[in-house]
Amino acid sequence: MCNMVDPVLITVGAAVIGAGLNTLRGYLHTEDRTYSAKKLGGALIISTFAAIAVAQTIAVESVSIVGLALIGLTTGFAADFVISKAKKDDE
Repeated sequence: MCNMVDPVLITVGAAVIGAGLNTLRGYLHTEDRTYSAKKLGGALIISTFAAIAVAQTIAVESVSIVGLALIGLTTGFAADFVISKAKKDDE
């Protein structure tokens, strides 16, 4: 694996993108069509911490850069999706 980029950084960056994609998905499925910067900020915080946790617990040395990006994307998207769903069910 290329040692030029930190694996945790790749995973966290991809998770942030994944969370952003989930907030975009939520925006596209709403009727009022107002995009909430507050929701995006919350999603980025959640996904960053989730990605750091995942990246610190898996053996990243044996995972390719593409694999790390996919892990990060799914982690960020899933973490934000679960929190969003829990908030909707709580309301």
